[in-house]
Amino acid sequence: MKAYRICERKNGKLLTLFHSINGSREMPLNIWMKADIKPVSDGGSTEYTSGFHCLKDINECRDFIKKFSRPRDMVLVECEVEGIREKTHSRSNVLLVDKMKLTKVIEKLEIRKK
Repeated sequence: MKAYRICERKNGKLLTLFHSINGSREMPLNIWMKADIKPVSDGGSTEYTSGFHCLKDINECRDFIKKFSRPRDMVLVECEVEGIREKTHSRSNVLLVDKMKLTKVIEKLEIRKK
């Protein structure tokens, strides 16, 4: 299935926004990556099974950038995903996926100061 995510771009490389993958935040294009599946929490008491975060709708992904305030070079990336489940406690339509392949950078996203 096609989905979308936000990545940080630094020195021409795509990076995760927060957590690393096998000790690195780098995310290569056109290579399947497997999430580290384990029980996690977002700092509260809600526990869920981890996975890569993405959104089904490109416009929701564009809108999601409003949640960020620290200036960074952020881009919208198209990806193929497998092993899909909803992040039920999220206020957005965030999906958690077991496997993901970033296929192309769609556009630069602007972080607006609040």
